[in-house]
Amino acid sequence: MMSATRTIRRSFAGIIFVFGSIFSSAAFAAGAVEMQVESIIRQAMEEYNQSMENNDPAAWIKYFSDNVNRTTPFSSQSGKKDFSEYMNGEYKTFKARFDVKKMIVGGRSAAVVFTWDLTHRKSGDSVRIDAVGVYEMGTSGRFDSVVYYFDPAKAGKLAADLKGN
Repeated sequence: MMSATRTIRRSFAGIIFVFGSIFSSAAFAAGAVEMQVESIIRQAMEEYNQSMENNDPAAWIKYFSDNVNRTTPFSSQSGKKDFSEYMNGEYKTFKARFDVKKMIVGGRSAAVVFTWDLTHRKSGDSVRIDAVGVYEMGTSGRFDSVVYYFDPAKAGKLAADLKGN
């Protein structure tokens, strides 16, 4: 009787070990994806700032897939060509910087809370806008979607140039 109880306990312990290993592997894998997404987003945010300094939109555009969708209160773009044309105009018109405050990552999605500092290259007018960007990473390792949320009234007199790009 005692050996049957020990056998059952050992079998039960083995089953718990196997299920625990399966679930912890899945949790580890999900955590690994989130760490990769967070790392790429941090790198992309730094690249945005550096590419703005260098007036090199291609360095930012490379983070987005061919079928990217970008949406803001002022405009939306669909596809790499449309997105690239918009970004080229933004870089030509503004000098800007993302100051990341917080990032929340879940799976392949991330919400980035940041301050967007914009300066009009010709006039020198500037504005600080608090914003949130929601990024969706595709299986390619590039962003398929980004939606920016901010108060369009904060853009003030720069709004017309933001809409025009």
